[in-house]
Amino acid sequence: MSHIDPEKVAAIVRTVAEDEILSRFGALGSADVIEKRPGNAGNLVTTADIEAEKILIRELQMLFPGTVAIGEETVENDPSVIKVLDEEAPVWLIDPVDGTSNFAAGKEPFAVLVSLIIKRETIFGLIYSPMSDEMAIGSKGEGAFCNGKPMSVASAVSLEKSSGSAHASAWGYEYRDIVRPKLDNFAQMVNYHCAGFDFLRLACGDKHFSLYRTLHPWDHAAGVLLHKEAGGYSALLNGDFYSGADKVYGLLTTPNEEVWNSINAFLRPH
Repeated sequence: MSHIDPEKVAAIVRTVAEDEILSRFGALGSADVIEKRPGNAGNLVTTADIEAEKILIRELQMLFPGTVAIGEETVENDPSVIKVLDEEAPVWLIDPVDGTSNFAAGKEPFAVLVSLIIKRETIFGLIYSPMSDEMAIGSKGEGAFCNGKPMSVASAVSLEKSSGSAHASAWGYEYRDIVRPKLDNFAQMVNYHCAGFDFLRLACGDKHFSLYRTLHPWDHAAGVLLHKEAGGYSALLNGDFYSGADKVYGLLTTPNEEVWNSINAFLRPH
């Protein structure tokens, strides 16, 4: 897919964000916010998610013939769609509004995530934060750039000087109360409730690590690639590398492998 023009993808994302997302920010009516499953108030979808995803799918497939585009809401409506990641055609994977709970509440941050996956390998990732106007783009083996400037992860520091975020249940909910007190040993813990914005901060060097629990590919594929291209190291808690396609559990992102090993050893509950 050497003919993919990152700037054309960025232009599509920027336009859709302005027309379908920013135009609705802080102006959602009750009919614009829906619980994906009744009674689950933490799992929301808004009109902005739905409309932005439709247009991104249409525009990306039109601009890059031979590719397939799916999004978080597509998969929500038909989980079998995710099987296209195993097929020959390159797949655009879209999270139209990452951080929907923030967005629905009229709060920042939120982001648009787009990745291109071929046979379960992420070769292109984009994260756009509309409110801060940060457009981060990375291609496999070609580095990561935010608004045209090279991105670089934070330098390694000691655990007690590190800033990060961590899901205390990453190893399982039964270990939450063992892991949580350990987090007080770090310098600062910051949770944005938006994986895309979190990966932006990691790849820009503004924080040192993040420990995630539930990994949906549309939330993490782009960010893992950008973080790696910015010089960072990430792996699943069992040591495997994240493919960008599976729904799995437990991912730790750090500046390098040595820091990964030390944080993993410190937080691991067993």
